[in-house]
Amino acid sequence: MEKRISAFLKENNINISKPIVVAVSGGADSIALLSILYNLKYNVIMAHVNHHMREQSEIEEKEMIKLATKLNIPYEILEYHYDGNDNFHNDSHNARYKFFKDVCKKYNTNLIATAHHLDDQAETILMKIMEGSNLYGYGGISIVNDDGNYQIIRPLLCVSKNEIYNYCNLYDLKYFEDSSNHEDHYLRNRLRHHVIPLLKNECNDFYAKILEYSNQVKDAFTFIRSQSIEFLDKNDNKIELNEYNKLDTALQKDIISLLLERKNIRKNYDIINSIYFFLKENKGTKSLILASNNYLFREYDYAYIDKKNNISFDEITLELNESKIYGNKYRFTLTKNIANVDAKYIKLCYNKLVFPIHIRPRKNGDEIETIYGNKKISRIFIDAKLSKENRDYIPIITDNNNNILWVYDYIKSKDVFSQRDSYDIYLICEEL
Repeated sequence: MEKRISAFLKENNINISKPIVVAVSGGADSIALLSILYNLKYNVIMAHVNHHMREQSEIEEKEMIKLATKLNIPYEILEYHYDGNDNFHNDSHNARYKFFKDVCKKYNTNLIATAHHLDDQAETILMKIMEGSNLYGYGGISIVNDDGNYQIIRPLLCVSKNEIYNYCNLYDLKYFEDSSNHEDHYLRNRLRHHVIPLLKNECNDFYAKILEYSNQVKDAFTFIRSQSIEFLDKNDNKIELNEYNKLDTALQKDIISLLLERKNIRKNYDIINSIYFFLKENKGTKSLILASNNYLFREYDYAYIDKKNNISFDEITLELNESKIYGNKYRFTLTKNIANVDAKYIKLCYNKLVFPIHIRPRKNGDEIETIYGNKKISRIFIDAKLSKENRDYIPIITDNNNNILWVYDYIKSKDVFSQRDSYDIYLICEEL
């Protein structure tokens, strides 16, 4: 088995020239992995996590220290205590991998080895098919994950669980069994105990077919993902719809998947599909609610993901020589002296105004009288291709009779134009 794993590493271009941080739980899989890499003369560091969830955990930690001492290799232990404030599996997973990366830093390496094997691969692929995923997910566990800083390698993905047990028995390796692995409480265990044995009976080379399937799906994903990365990178993580609509469906869906990943938003087949059909609609601007107060905004030529703006844009009033903040985003000042020449402003005649000045969000039916006639504010925003979300945040400036003087940054009224030669005050708007 050691020769097969050595060949497997070479076939997948896994060049190991640095120390390997080996994740060793104490189970048969990780004990076999450590032994194989050690016998292949790689420089290994044992990294063990004591989750303190079972009485046996303390015994396992002591035995791992004994094993590392016997092999004369360095070891590191994480004493993990679950605080109960989060999902245990997610929380412990994050803690483990932070620990492994910290160990890498200590030993000046970037290689982490985990003991996932072919049975894990089969279970993962079946779970992804049942839950819904993208191409990457359907391909199961990757032989190598490289985030640019760390490489996680899985040398045992070419061998089955039974082969691992046989290896441990052959070399009299001591390992521990987690009793929860024999229960049917989790889906993975039910697949392991009941579904996969049936598939193996129907297909003599079941594991070879699983490996073949995973490799082909991952190869297809790698090509498509490279195109998705190029698309989103050049568009600053926005979907430029004219170009997007010319792409193949598989690439369109992976662009959606990659965008969700970059925003750390949960994804599955149904979520990706709902966004795909949402983007096929091509009229006006719309938003689609996602997870954790994230929204997909479609604004004419672009779609992007952002948080919903929860700032309250309540109406404010302004008298001469006053300065007030509007919506935590704009500072309005009504003054006879203009100090900030970089800010936007309008010129007004004090004697022609009905005070106070009001600054508010748009209202249904708002119109502004321009030098070319009356114009609906809604039409101005539509022509400017401004999203519905952002339309509510544009300041509307009126006099005390509700005559609109200025739609900030978009249009000035006929009255403002008529006062530009007789002005004696300024209404200044600074964006904060």
